[in-house]
Amino acid sequence: MKILFIKPSSADREKHSIDIPMGILCLSAYLKENYPQDLHVSLLDMRLESSQRDSLDAALSRFQPELIGISMMSCDRPFLTEYGDLIANRAPQALLVFGGPYPTTCYDDILSDVPNSIVVIGEGEIVMLNIVEAYAKGSGVYSVPGIAYCKNKKIVLNEQENYLPDLDMLPVPDYSLIDMQSYWNTPFQMNIVLAEKKYIPVMSSRGCPYRCIYCHNIFGKKIRKRSPKHFFREIEMLYTDYGIREFHFIDDIFNLDRDRMKKILNLIIESGMRIRIAFPNGLRGDLLQEEDLVLLKKAGAYMVSFAIESASERIQQLAKKYLDIDQVISNIDYANRLNLITNAFFMIGFPGETPQEMNATINLALKSKLNVAFFSTVVPFKRTPLHQLACKVYENVAIDTFDTFTLGAQTFYHEATGYDIGKLQTRAYIKFYSPWRIVRLMLKVPRKIFLLKTLMRAALKLLSASKTRQSNCA
Repeated sequence: MKILFIKPSSADREKHSIDIPMGILCLSAYLKENYPQDLHVSLLDMRLESSQRDSLDAALSRFQPELIGISMMSCDRPFLTEYGDLIANRAPQALLVFGGPYPTTCYDDILSDVPNSIVVIGEGEIVMLNIVEAYAKGSGVYSVPGIAYCKNKKIVLNEQENYLPDLDMLPVPDYSLIDMQSYWNTPFQMNIVLAEKKYIPVMSSRGCPYRCIYCHNIFGKKIRKRSPKHFFREIEMLYTDYGIREFHFIDDIFNLDRDRMKKILNLIIESGMRIRIAFPNGLRGDLLQEEDLVLLKKAGAYMVSFAIESASERIQQLAKKYLDIDQVISNIDYANRLNLITNAFFMIGFPGETPQEMNATINLALKSKLNVAFFSTVVPFKRTPLHQLACKVYENVAIDTFDTFTLGAQTFYHEATGYDIGKLQTRAYIKFYSPWRIVRLMLKVPRKIFLLKTLMRAALKLLSASKTRQSNCA
């Protein structure tokens, strides 16, 4: 069977990272290891293509796939409108299978646009294997657990498939599908700061036991962990075989199990590998202790990220984040004393949040010793508790039309209250990145020219967002 995986490109590639598509590589590896027949798998990452329509046309015509797997984020929503006709014309007999965060939460939107397709809900390995096996037999594909599909113009949601119980069952991601160099040459990546030219995202666990109202639920609420040795062997292989020197741990909460974290870090230290480590998804800042930060640095960590979201205790309760902010600030201060680059994520514009609460969050960042900060406007993604809350608080606002938190974007909060949250977001960035803070960051960053280019692009985005906002308000 011939399978073509597609990673779409968002409308504005400069607003989103272009990292290695780990989800697709994990799916391909799992299929190749567990499917008894021959599989021919190809990947088209449209984010890397200058002429996207031509590249998609060529891939479909040349490969002639029997099954097309499309991995989508919410920012990829325009993909179906722009390229659905091309896929239908070039691969009319192929089975279309959608997966990823956007299809999982908005499967009804996908099936409304492409009624003959199948949507994988949540984790994909087992479900995708069952789809491939059923499709190869020519029957039973719509009875596979863990999918949604359209029948007689009605959407059917099958019973959820169980999650993989043991992540050590996962093979090494199928890196044969990609040219790693092409990702190292792009300036857009998840961590913003880079210490080494050759870097890669890795994941040691899936799931998160916390129930923050804004978050996805692709991997479930029960955390599943790879054993320290299993995860370490992958790092060692990437270090030896591919020359990787920087690893981005993209677990939802890498430090949830402190004993396991220490075992992984000690394996790295004992190996003698000189690597750099960062945490683009963030660590649970109030679970860290000073000895953890010391061990992280010794293992190669040069940057630690904290997901703080809000300085307001009321908003922390509302969002069900329940973060001990004082402990996080203490860890930020200690991380700075260790000369680690410190980064934090903040969210403004929760339903019912006051301007005073938003300003308190921004002031927390301004007064902190953070080197990097991101201020995102709140987006209530479909089928999250946050979406339900926003619809309840603002009944007259079309919540689903607001799906991006990037600078210059229109927000549901502004639509509902009239308060210009975009202006507040822009002002937060301008105040935070003062000359003295940029100088402090430059002194810490290993690749200074790379950072300068990143800051220049960010400044241009800020200017563009400000002009967009002024134009929208005119």
